[in-house]
Amino acid sequence: MSAELKERSIALIADNAEALDGIRDESVSIALWERELPDGLTKLTLEGIADIRFTANMDELHDVLHDTLDEAGHQKGDPRDILHSDIVALVHRFAEVMETQCVEIRLEHVTTNACRKFHTDYVTARLITTYLGQGTQWLDSDGRDSNDPGNIQQMQTGDVALFKGRLWSSHAPAIHRSPPIEGTGEERLMLVINPARLKDVV
Repeated sequence: MSAELKERSIALIADNAEALDGIRDESVSIALWERELPDGLTKLTLEGIADIRFTANMDELHDVLHDTLDEAGHQKGDPRDILHSDIVALVHRFAEVMETQCVEIRLEHVTTNACRKFHTDYVTARLITTYLGQGTQWLDSDGRDSNDPGNIQQMQTGDVALFKGRLWSSHAPAIHRSPPIEGTGEERLMLVINPARLKDVV
């Protein structure tokens, strides 16, 4: 499927990583790469893991992520190695699109509704993918009426999206929310990547 901007849609959607370049288009608020979840990640273990949040530059990313996954309790093995490789690849793709050498990375184990209300982010752009569980929901069309079920779209597990934030577009930032899962017993493992400044690296 080739990249296309649907009529009245604020999203550019394609089945390849080049879709993420579409965020540079003024008319695009969401650039969505529809992809299959990398093989092996369905075997990830969520029990006992802690959330991860750190900043790093590209040169140190590989080693810092390895150590941070250890500290967070991710079990060694093929699923963890695949997760590490995928995060590194997505960070490099994000850094290329955003023309940055420093990023903030969050890997969160979500069991509640988290950001349950539709909102925009105070960033230039944010990359989001869900490795386990339901994907992020977002509002489509120029109307962006959250009361219209036809406007509510949802990423699939494994999909990767760039959401334009208010620092990039004050008039058309992406509007999204976490899927409401509280009380259902569902769990999510979600990756978030933001631009960061070199002085933020610790």
